[in-house]
Amino acid sequence: METEETSLLDQRKTEFEPNSVARPLAFSFLAALGALLFGYNLGFTSPIKDDLQDPHKGIGLTQDQQDIFGSIVNVGAMIGALSAGFFLDKLGRTKTLLIASILSVGGFLLIAFCKHTNNPFAIIMLGRVTSGISVGFVSVSVPVYIAEVAPPHLRGGMGSINQLAVTLGVLLSYSIGAGVEWQALAWIGAFIPGSLALACFFLPESPRFLVKQGSMQKATSSMRRLRGRRADVQKEINEIVESLATEEKASSIFDVFQGSSGRALVIAMVLMIFQQFSGINAVIFYSGQIFEDAGFSNSNIAALIIGSVQFVVTGISCVIVDKSGRRALLMVAGMIMAASSSMLGYFFWLQNNDYSVAGTLALVNVIIYIAGFSVGLGAIPWVIMSEIFSSRVRGIASSLSTLLNWSCSFTVTETFSPMKEAMHEQGVFWFYTAVCICGTTYVFFQLPETKGRSLEELQIILQGNKPDQAHLSLNAGDGSQDEEEVGDNSASNDVQWSGGGGGGGKRVTTQAHCTCIGGRLRWIGSIHAASSRGHWLIEGRCDLQYYA
Repeated sequence: METEETSLLDQRKTEFEPNSVARPLAFSFLAALGALLFGYNLGFTSPIKDDLQDPHKGIGLTQDQQDIFGSIVNVGAMIGALSAGFFLDKLGRTKTLLIASILSVGGFLLIAFCKHTNNPFAIIMLGRVTSGISVGFVSVSVPVYIAEVAPPHLRGGMGSINQLAVTLGVLLSYSIGAGVEWQALAWIGAFIPGSLALACFFLPESPRFLVKQGSMQKATSSMRRLRGRRADVQKEINEIVESLATEEKASSIFDVFQGSSGRALVIAMVLMIFQQFSGINAVIFYSGQIFEDAGFSNSNIAALIIGSVQFVVTGISCVIVDKSGRRALLMVAGMIMAASSSMLGYFFWLQNNDYSVAGTLALVNVIIYIAGFSVGLGAIPWVIMSEIFSSRVRGIASSLSTLLNWSCSFTVTETFSPMKEAMHEQGVFWFYTAVCICGTTYVFFQLPETKGRSLEELQIILQGNKPDQAHLSLNAGDGSQDEEEVGDNSASNDVQWSGGGGGGGKRVTTQAHCTCIGGRLRWIGSIHAASSRGHWLIEGRCDLQYYA
């Protein structure tokens, strides 16, 4: 089966000219500036917390105020995530990114200037919430944009660029923040979304959004910018049109919970819960203490090491995700995280029961845990979220999934201390171990593989159909027909039917060359093809190719 999938991907690669890979890759990196500001916002508070509490260097925040400043970004992100779907569907992907960048610039400028106002705390909080709203916007729009412009055989790796940019943003905020004052860090933070705002004027709009809006000429022009002048862009546009033609327009938000959209929403939400309740926030929270126990006196060193591990391993994930598949990486990540989380629980159990234990044990498991998270659970839930929703609900469904992600992040942060008091550190980490095991089990039994599938083919899978089988019905014009089931891996089939018109009734034989992986038909000759629920009616004499 692996050989067949590899052959399928190789076949797909030949459909695109070299520029059709370089172009969407370049545009994806530009859009990923949004993910970069996402990560920069996440890491922003860590290196400046001491300066902000200093009344001379900062604004004299109390510890409670500092805690609110660190966590309020989650509230802003929830607001942004909830509203992003509306803007994606009404204004498009690039305009939504532009709005997010403007909000982020404004948020960082408020933080940078807050010391010069009458109420610095109120202004810095306003800036943090505004930045959080922009983070909610980009956490929805960047994965969706990248998924819609990427060729199917590269969508996993290109989708992982989103998480790679997030980890780079965190690493930048840690490393730059170690050497500059907090106001300078805010000014640099404003530069990133400013660059994104400029890039938005050069990004082609998603062809799927333009087709959905009925702007066929603009959609074709945008697809040509993405695929190159010599690419067969009309074929890809036709596939989008056909996919949208089979979708009924969403009449209300409740349509997201029905049919294949409901199944896709469950998958996305389970993966978001898996990601946040796997214990990543707790591991990062305790990393400073664990590094100190292992002999590192500077907490910034711990942050830099963790940030570096996340960035490097996420980069590896980008390279291998389209070869190994989403399911395999998620299951490997879940097993690694379950093992290392259980060992961290064992470490704290020994420590809390006054056993002598080397901090190196916890240090090694923290690094292994972070590596496991980065190779699978960090990026892939966002990749899958951007792939599995139909065009009619993609905006609102992505918003709801992202809203759940930020809500879980906020919940994990706020409940960590009460859980620690009730269960002690070891109980908390063993709870996260159980979550990792449950999440991995769900992936094994319920998650369909999306590697190498077009966005249109994934909708066939979620509707309960198998994209590796076709039922062909050939009609010669007089109504009589002979049907043949074309099964998996059928290289060619002689398909016969009666016809010819004029009462001749002669039997005509044609050759149907079938590569039965996928869900589309290519035809050669003067024929007409139509489909209804996977049943294809071909009229005329043709050389038929069924391909993925």
